[in-house]
Amino acid sequence: MIRVRVRGIYATALSQVLVDRGFMLADVSDVLRDRLRQPVVEGPAEITVKSVDDDADTLLVLGSPWDYGREVEEAIVEELRYVSVRRGRLGLYTVVDAVSLGDCKALLPGGVEGLVQGECPPKGEVIRGYVVKESLSRGDPVFVRSGVALVGLYTTVYTPGDGFSFSEHVRDDARRLELVESIKAEVDISRVHVRFRSNSKYGEPVEVASEARSLAEMAMRLASDPPQREPRILARGEYISLIYITSPAKSLLDNIRSKIHPTIEYHHSLKAGGFEESSLVDFSEESLRLGYATSRIGLAIISYIASNLKGRKVTIDHRIPDGRKASLGPFTVDSYTVGDSVRMVLTRVFKTPGTLDGLNVEKKPGDYSRTIIDTREWHTIHEYYSKDGKLLGVYVNINTPAEIGFKSIRYLDLYIDVIKKPGEEPEIKDSEELERALQENLVTRDLYEKAVEEAGRVARRIAQLYRFSDNSS
Repeated sequence: MIRVRVRGIYATALSQVLVDRGFMLADVSDVLRDRLRQPVVEGPAEITVKSVDDDADTLLVLGSPWDYGREVEEAIVEELRYVSVRRGRLGLYTVVDAVSLGDCKALLPGGVEGLVQGECPPKGEVIRGYVVKESLSRGDPVFVRSGVALVGLYTTVYTPGDGFSFSEHVRDDARRLELVESIKAEVDISRVHVRFRSNSKYGEPVEVASEARSLAEMAMRLASDPPQREPRILARGEYISLIYITSPAKSLLDNIRSKIHPTIEYHHSLKAGGFEESSLVDFSEESLRLGYATSRIGLAIISYIASNLKGRKVTIDHRIPDGRKASLGPFTVDSYTVGDSVRMVLTRVFKTPGTLDGLNVEKKPGDYSRTIIDTREWHTIHEYYSKDGKLLGVYVNINTPAEIGFKSIRYLDLYIDVIKKPGEEPEIKDSEELERALQENLVTRDLYEKAVEEAGRVARRIAQLYRFSDNSS
C-alpha cells in the first residue's frame, strides 16, 4: 500500500479521503491520530501531501516513486472535482539525456525546453543531467544540472560529488552519527555525495546503508554509460504537482471534516485566509463543540470580515490556473449585504485616460467602476460608468465563488468572460483559453463544464439586466 504523509490545514479531511481511497497514513501527528482512529504505519511515507506554506489555497504533492505520487494526486482530484492542477512534466531529480541548444538551453524528453545550470555546453552536445527545478507555472523553465541524482526512501545520492549531508529534519546528533557510520563501510563517499532525507530518522541503519549502496552503484553506472543522441528519461525522480483548492472544493472538504470533528461552514476557506480568520474559526469551533453555536456561524464570520472592510481599500487576488497571479485594484468597499451568502459592492475611480480592458471602450479621468461580488456566484460583475453616471459597458469575469478575507478577496479565474457593450448583444470571450486549459489538464472537466454553463447563463441574464439608458442602472 502507498504510504502518505498529510500536513497542513486540510490534513483531517484529506487524510480521511485518502484512507477511504485505500492509501495508508504514515508519520501521522498525534492530533490527527486521535481524530481519525484509523490504522497508520509507524515509519516513513513515500508521498507527502501538504498545504503550501506561503499559499494556503494550494496543495503540494511530492514524493517517489513517481507513479505513486500521480496516483495520490489523481485520488484527491477525483474527490474534490473543482480544482486546478499544475504538474511537473518530468519530475524532480529525474535523470535525462538532453541535447544542448546553445546559450544554456537544452531540449529535454517530451519536447520540453529547459535551462542548464552551471557551465553552458556547446550547441549539439548531449548532456546527462538531472532535474533540479520543475516548471509549475506557464512560462517557467525546467532547470537541469549535469550529473546523476537518484532518490530513495531514505537517501538521495549524487554524482559527481563527495561526502554527506542531512535534511534539516534529522536533528538528533546521535542519530546523525549512527547514519554516517552505517554507510562508511557500504558507500565510497569520495565518489558520490549521500544526502540523508528526513525519512532516514525512521529507518534501521543497515536498511539506510543498503539503499545508499544500491543507489550509489546505479548512479555510477548511469554516469559512466555513454549518452544517446536523442532526449530520453533514464530514471524517474520525485513526482511533484500543485493543486489549487477552490472554494467549492473547500466546501466538500468541510463536509468530510464535519463527520470527524466539529466544523463550521467555510472552515477551510477561512483557515486559508490568514491568522485572523484562523483564530476566529478556532474560537467558533470550540463554541460549536460546547453547543453554544451552530455550523452556520461561518457565514457570520465572513459577514464580520465584510463589515470591517466597509469603507476601506481592498484588492482582488486574481489567480489563473496556469499559475499566473494578478492583484486587481485597489477598490473601495462601498457596501455589503448578507443573506444565504455575502454580497459586496466595490468601487474605483479612474484617474488617467485609457481603454477599458476587454471592452475596447474609452475611459476618462473621473469615470468609475462598480464591482459586484457574491460568495455564492461563479462570476464577478464589473460595471463601468462615465463621470456623469452613464453606463459604458459591463464585463463579467467567470471565476470560482469568491472567498473574502481581511487581506484580499480571492478566486480562481476560469479564463472565459462575458461582455456587453452599448447597443450590442452580450458576447462570450476567451472560450479557446478555457479549452486549452482543459487540454493541458490545468482545469478538471467539472470546472470546465461549470464555466461554460455559467458563461451561457450570465450572457442571458445581462441581456435582460443592462439596457444602457442615459442614466445609471
